[in-house]
Amino acid sequence: MKAKTTRLCLLFILLCSLPVFYSCSDEADDFYLFEYWEVMLNPEPPISEASLSITGGTKLGIKGGVAPYTAEIADGQIATAYVDENNDIRISSLKLGSTALMVKDADGRIIKIGLKVVNGKQSFSVNSVEARIIGIDESLLNEQQKEKLEAVIEKIKDEADIQATGGIAFSYDQKSSGKVTIVTGKENTPEIEGSFSRSTSESGTTFQITINGKEYDCKFKLPERPDTSKSITTRDLGPIPYWLVEDVTEDYKSDVTGLFGINATSLKIERIYIGSFTPLR
Repeated sequence: MKAKTTRLCLLFILLCSLPVFYSCSDEADDFYLFEYWEVMLNPEPPISEASLSITGGTKLGIKGGVAPYTAEIADGQIATAYVDENNDIRISSLKLGSTALMVKDADGRIIKIGLKVVNGKQSFSVNSVEARIIGIDESLLNEQQKEKLEAVIEKIKDEADIQATGGIAFSYDQKSSGKVTIVTGKENTPEIEGSFSRSTSESGTTFQITINGKEYDCKFKLPERPDTSKSITTRDLGPIPYWLVEDVTEDYKSDVTGLFGINATSLKIERIYIGSFTPLR
């Protein structure tokens, strides 16, 4: 009787242990990569490929496996990768192309997925076009001169390459340069294509756009607003559009100096496209 009771106890212990054993075994076999999103699923679905923009990088998570992990890119000229302190994979792009990412855990198991570096995208939609002339004291002008100045300003606005409902699409094939497509917003006018290079500074982001051999220097920045009370927040001011400022001094300098006989060295003429700017992705 005692031997039978002992066998039953052993059988009971074995049956209780089996689910734990298989659960641990299944967890050990769980080894894959996943993407991070604003809203994460539980569990995170595995991925077989990933892509990132030429202008940036991406982060992938590791599910299961045994730390420490290592990460390697098949073609090191396309991208670089490493495992950070949180056991996430950080990938940085170098040039456009397709390659593979390999992740290895401490037990020697390897995950291999496809990796693509694609064009970066950015766009600017024009809502309105304005112009301003800096270097003229309008308080010194008579009514006739003010009317002539206003006529020049209207001319600058009317001759803008882009009108309201138009825009610019930037496609990066390198970190800070690529192809540009301009939708003029004018009826029966085809899209204009060219190239661009981008540079950034404290004063804003500057795009040097080249179309048919002619260069245009355009600067993106937030519009200038007078100082406001500290009690007024940005939300109180409402949505703040971006300005795309084009220096057109050389194109319209003679129109202004001929009218007012002023010193051209102190003159600055700008065409301002007001609209919305999508973040670089």
